[in-house]
Amino acid sequence: MGRVLAISSHVVRGHVGLAASVPALQRLGHEVWALPTVVLASRPGLGRLERRDTPAAELAAMLEALEADGCWPMLDGVLTGYFVTPEAVAAAARALERIRQARRGVRILVDPVLGDGGQLYVREDTALAIRRDLLPLADVATPNLTELAWLAGAGAGAVGAGEAEALARRLGVPTVVVTSAAESAAGVATLLVTADRSLAHSTPRRAGIPNGAGDLLAGLLLGNLLDGRTAEAALEASLAALDRVLAASAGGEVLQLAAL
Repeated sequence: MGRVLAISSHVVRGHVGLAASVPALQRLGHEVWALPTVVLASRPGLGRLERRDTPAAELAAMLEALEADGCWPMLDGVLTGYFVTPEAVAAAARALERIRQARRGVRILVDPVLGDGGQLYVREDTALAIRRDLLPLADVATPNLTELAWLAGAGAGAVGAGEAEALARRLGVPTVVVTSAAESAAGVATLLVTADRSLAHSTPRRAGIPNGAGDLLAGLLLGNLLDGRTAEAALEASLAALDRVLAASAGGEVLQLAAL
């Protein structure tokens, strides 16, 4: 069993952000310390949008309290996801630097939640802070194609599947997993890029998938890596579990995590 600090959004209804990644990590046997950057009643597009952002100062205070309690040497992994402001990103980055100092070998996964479909849906200064402050600390990054292009300095427009490997190598992260790197009528390819190789894993294409698949995959991937699997084996196991959930969730409003 490992211990993971997870910093991202949380929804009360459904499974997006921490509500997806935390159950995935727990299902794999890991203890999770979850710190929300924002709490929403439900995901955007599902019912009334009610949200409460966690001010950066409060986020920093929570992290400082954990450090003061001597928690950093206990950690085996860190997962970061959605951030509202660059100040919140900076608070997380400061904590990650201190965690690295306190716990050699800690595994940091940055899920750079920036946008999709060729558009950013976070503030540009927040996206810049993630690229500048968090990516250099990551052992693993899990962008989609839009996020990959923007982080690699190619803008947030359309990216061809053939470009993804080269863009992933620009990030300077040891392991990059590009979600939905290529799509066809039959399947969806997820691209794994490491220092010395790249390979694509295909899973069935599912119609009507609820939000949260990327958050779920990030949690599964980190959990499988902490279990000692290689990057390739961890991705294979994570995609298999993800596909079970997507098959059970197709056409629904929220992910059905019971399928994990």
